[in-house]
Amino acid sequence: MDTGLQARVIEVADLNAAERARWNALRAAEPALGGPYFDLRYVEAAAACAPGSRIAVLERAGRVVGFLPFQRRGSSIQPLGAPMSDFHGLIAEPDVCLPAVLALLGVERMRVSGLISPVPLPELSVRYAMAADLSGGFEAYQATRSSAFLKDKRRRARALERDHGQMVFTFQRPALDLLAWLVAQKRAQIRRTHQHDIFACGWTIDLLNRLAESDAPDFGLRLAVLRAGGTIVAAELGLTAGDRHHLWFPIYDPAFARYSPGALMTLETLRVAAERGIARVDFGPSEEAYKEDFAVPMEPVLEGAVAMRPSLMTHLRGAPGVDRIDEVGKRLARRLDRIAACEPGLIGRVKGGASFVTGLGRRHPAVGAGIGVGIGLGLSLGLLAD
Repeated sequence: MDTGLQARVIEVADLNAAERARWNALRAAEPALGGPYFDLRYVEAAAACAPGSRIAVLERAGRVVGFLPFQRRGSSIQPLGAPMSDFHGLIAEPDVCLPAVLALLGVERMRVSGLISPVPLPELSVRYAMAADLSGGFEAYQATRSSAFLKDKRRRARALERDHGQMVFTFQRPALDLLAWLVAQKRAQIRRTHQHDIFACGWTIDLLNRLAESDAPDFGLRLAVLRAGGTIVAAELGLTAGDRHHLWFPIYDPAFARYSPGALMTLETLRVAAERGIARVDFGPSEEAYKEDFAVPMEPVLEGAVAMRPSLMTHLRGAPGVDRIDEVGKRLARRLDRIAACEPGLIGRVKGGASFVTGLGRRHPAVGAGIGVGIGLGLSLGLLAD
């Protein structure tokens, strides 16, 4: 326990000018915190929308040494803005440790999915931030990619224009009607894949609308749209802060799947971003294989529960068969975390958990027909009802 560390919990809006300056200085001192989710303007927007939002101001001997923005969910806390914030963590001096901060806050656990931490936390799983380095320009970036991959995408672009008309790409701040259209398309995709609808709770849409209001030249939403013959074939909402851009919510028209419209849109996004001075485009934590076509692993990011007491899986790690169980549990916990993040109330979480189990049964009828649903529901409610 860091005996000299103290925590003062306040509203994000109550940060004073000196604390804001300290935030910016700490962030500038650590390149891994350069992404949009660590920009104070994003934190302020998320705090204005996410229920239970707070920030812990961390001090030693009256001097501010760090900050932890969070949202409280029962006896646990989550990163502020979860499940919208792909990366998160302490904005602090390197020797400030997250478990010590949680002990000061009196919380049992903090669930994380993309934690940036200079301090190793062995109980968490390690993934990597996937990113495209555009600091040398788009041509230099292309030289690091597979020539066969790029050749294939040029061929598909020619085929798309031949079959459907001129290909036009735009990358700009989204008008509210186009933003609403993209959210509707994303929600339809979520329903088709039986995921939890992170936009049903309302506050997540409020966050996007608030971010869309920003007119700062170096911060805010950017919408990439690829059209062929005037028809939108792919689009992706992203968030820009300074010289970093984070890809966020992609959609594409399945009717155009043979042309790889998502990949064509991503390459165009990288090209235009480089032209506008973006040095790095983030794809989020390593998980989906497609990211390897465009990006390389950067800094490690951690996933799991930072808990005050070791979990059963921590004690069993290394035992025969446990790794497989642990991996399934991680995927389940990831989905249930989204439900808890969106739904601050117990009733909403229980409904979300029940909906999740129903979707599980539809995807896996053998599980849905037997005891697996009962086990899944029990596990869901146990994780949700902190």
